[in-house]
Amino acid sequence: MDPTEQHCANCKKTGLPILPVRYTVLPKTVSAKLPGGISGTGVTNIELHEHHYGLRTLREGWLYLFYVKGARGSNYWEAYKVTQDGRLWKQTLPLTTTPTTHPACAQKRIAVPMDLIAIEQPEKCTGRVYIAFSEITWHSDIFKQYADNETLRNKRMQWIEPARWIKGSKDENGHAVLATEASIDDVVEYMPGLDPKLLEPQRLLEPKNAALSDESGNYKAEWVRKEATRYPLHVRQATPASASGSLVKVMNYVGETEDGKHRPPMLLALWDGIGNAHELNGFRNDPASWFDQYVTERALQVTAMHNIDTAHKVVQSRQEQALNNQESMARQAHEMTPLGRPEAQTALAAQRARALAGADPARTAQINAYYDDMNWMAANNIPGSYQTQLIQMGRMSSAGSASSTAPYTGVYRDDIMNKARAYAQARPGFHDRNVKDSTTRAWSAYEARLKRDNIEAFRKNYEGLQSTVYQLQETRSDDVGKWVNAPLLLAALEDCHPGDTHDSLVFEAIVSDAVTGLASTPKGKAVVDGLITQWDPTQPGSLIWRVVAMNQMDARQELGQALKAAQAHKATPLETGFETFASIAASTKKLVGYYKSLSQTALETDPKKITPLAGLFQRLGADQFGMSVGDAIFAKFRINQIGDYVGEKFIQSILLQRAGVPYADAIALVRKQAELEKISRLDTIKRLLTARAALRSPAPEGAPNATKELYEAWDKIKLTDESRKPLLMGRIAVVSGLLEAVNFVHLIAGAQDKDTKLKLMQSGASLCSSLVTISMTPYYAVLKNSTRSLTWKLVGGGLSSFGTFVSAWLDWENVDTAILKHQFDVVGVLGIKTLAGGLSGTAILLDAISTSAPLLKKIASRYGTEAVIAAVEAVSERIAIIAGLRAIGMLAGWEATIGLILLQALADWLTPDALEAWCSRCAFGTGQETIYRVTDHSVPLYTKNLEQDKEFTDAMAKVS
Repeated sequence: MDPTEQHCANCKKTGLPILPVRYTVLPKTVSAKLPGGISGTGVTNIELHEHHYGLRTLREGWLYLFYVKGARGSNYWEAYKVTQDGRLWKQTLPLTTTPTTHPACAQKRIAVPMDLIAIEQPEKCTGRVYIAFSEITWHSDIFKQYADNETLRNKRMQWIEPARWIKGSKDENGHAVLATEASIDDVVEYMPGLDPKLLEPQRLLEPKNAALSDESGNYKAEWVRKEATRYPLHVRQATPASASGSLVKVMNYVGETEDGKHRPPMLLALWDGIGNAHELNGFRNDPASWFDQYVTERALQVTAMHNIDTAHKVVQSRQEQALNNQESMARQAHEMTPLGRPEAQTALAAQRARALAGADPARTAQINAYYDDMNWMAANNIPGSYQTQLIQMGRMSSAGSASSTAPYTGVYRDDIMNKARAYAQARPGFHDRNVKDSTTRAWSAYEARLKRDNIEAFRKNYEGLQSTVYQLQETRSDDVGKWVNAPLLLAALEDCHPGDTHDSLVFEAIVSDAVTGLASTPKGKAVVDGLITQWDPTQPGSLIWRVVAMNQMDARQELGQALKAAQAHKATPLETGFETFASIAASTKKLVGYYKSLSQTALETDPKKITPLAGLFQRLGADQFGMSVGDAIFAKFRINQIGDYVGEKFIQSILLQRAGVPYADAIALVRKQAELEKISRLDTIKRLLTARAALRSPAPEGAPNATKELYEAWDKIKLTDESRKPLLMGRIAVVSGLLEAVNFVHLIAGAQDKDTKLKLMQSGASLCSSLVTISMTPYYAVLKNSTRSLTWKLVGGGLSSFGTFVSAWLDWENVDTAILKHQFDVVGVLGIKTLAGGLSGTAILLDAISTSAPLLKKIASRYGTEAVIAAVEAVSERIAIIAGLRAIGMLAGWEATIGLILLQALADWLTPDALEAWCSRCAFGTGQETIYRVTDHSVPLYTKNLEQDKEFTDAMAKVS
């Protein structure tokens, strides 16, 4: 109890003692079970494949009791605050802003009265007592709603009959049993001999030198499969089997009657639909957290491997460019030859006709043979050297001269033609073979300084981990999908008041945590798609659209009608359907009003004036919801044509306003897009490549007027109020990135040739990279002050969401499973990690969490693409370009960006000696270096990733 008080209601409680616990989902490695007599109705009927059910103490939240008839009368409420350690503290009603607790009291003994509640004078509770656990602080209207509506109350709350229980009756619902040492021992926190690492595997990393992996890249596969609870363990037993016995004694004391006997104590299992959905999605995202741990531990090797691959691609690009130049010169030379001109075959036909005029039969055969050969060479672009030999022979033979008796056909002619045919036959694949051979020769000096076997062994382990992470997430998605659609989850969400703005944010946070990262694998994406296709926001299961409508009932009704109209006009071109779009957008006035009101909460910076609503909004930080489901929403309205369409533009305007963009600006942007739809395909593609970065700088000098006007429209979307930026910039950035992805798909649909698609893919990589920083920063800002379990979950969820985000940019290519498996490689190579400080080198600092100088902005000013990624300001502009290119290249894969013009410039700056020295010293280097190309000597390998990465950057730019 409170040390300043002599009497505390929590300690002096009497009546029917009840230990409230919650149904939970558990990894199969935890050998828990439900106590005998606990049926789990409403929970166990949802079959799980990768997990099973058990009981745990209550997590932080509230316990609400409604007495139909009790000791204090009829139809009254009680409420208890549940602290993080599962202790219960009775509150006064109506609830206050700050719950009353005395945590010091609960630290006195193994078992304390705060572990349980008591129904006073249970013999007077002749009616039902309804009980519900919730993480939500109920609005006063919610109390009234459940009190007045028995049907809703029965759906949301469980009930007991205390008066019958104390007489020996069993609970007919199968949720309550007699609290004994044996039944209490089945609750996870009370389990004798419980190993906490089963639910908090992060503890495996606590001993000094404990690690997931070793230098060769091998990792503890059994660790990667371990799952971490979202809700911290507060283990009760001090010694095996002690806690449950102590608790039974406390319960008997609380339940003691005047005759010295005691009322039968109750163990009551309560529903927790929200907790189950969140726990399962957390388990699903845990493999991403393990991958993050691996990348942190093996930063030196991971960075070295990717830098080596990068350097090899640069050398390959240089060789290919040189070969392209040679082939270009050869084509120009060929076009100057007699048979290389476009009209060559027409001219040959005319020459043949003249030669045949008056020729005798014997000479006719020679003439036809000669012109057949010439015609074949012209048709097959045979080089001039072969042409010259054939022409010279033809002129000296009877085919070219009536006075010659030498036949054209014969051994010499056959030799020339055989060589020409061999050339033509070998030409398919000639370019690729030449590139491969020349790259091998050029790379050989660097390869000699590398331990290739070690690299490939590490790569095998690294990619094996990627595959394991993918498969685990895919397999665990089924269980998440079942609970995301579970009736108990939907019932628990009714605790959010449908007319309260604060509760709308609580609702968003709950749904976001349930779907974060879920769409990063096919099964998870199917779950998200299923939620999106529940188009009526007024229905309980329409979770996605309820979030979009801020769960406000009038807005849900508006949005439902607007979605019907948007679907009906999904294929209506925006150019001719702007007024239709405007009409649909205007039909959501109430929703727009809620968005406007909410965005104003971001303006307040004075802590004394920040309301609970504003505080909650500001704490939400990252737009998990937008990252996790945004592209899936757009996909339902996507038309794979080059133009814009009414349906998706309605979604664009709604999501922009949800992110904080004013209604007028969102509509003006769509109006400008409609006006510019007639621009040519070439200018449309140029608009993406040079003009439509997500958070753009001024339009490049010399840009087309249409592009400049589009910039002006987008500029109005940018936030100019500095006080709003920290809160809303990330939300707008995510939506902006989704819009770029939509535009990207349209442009890909309109680009028919391979080269244009390649250039678009390169641009898409940089645009996507520009959003990584903003999207991930809030996660890591929160981590600094988070508990270990929350840290673990934020990392896993964030990386999974980002994997989803990246996949949106690759959908145009119908990316297969193999590529999807490498989504974590994307975030890994960018080094999204600062907790251990492992990935903070000059170039790796260009990752998703930095907030230093906007280095890639310098590239944007030169090439028209803004990529907002941070790095060290002191680095020269030329090194900045290199580092920026590496970041973009890693993001979408060098295969996609190798044609970028910056890559050609980078290849020109390559310094073999400097790069060779780096190869010798990197994590996979031989540790041997040449002195004046005469003899080798030993050199130390890099031991710090910062140094290794900086030296790589320097090696690539030193002789520029």
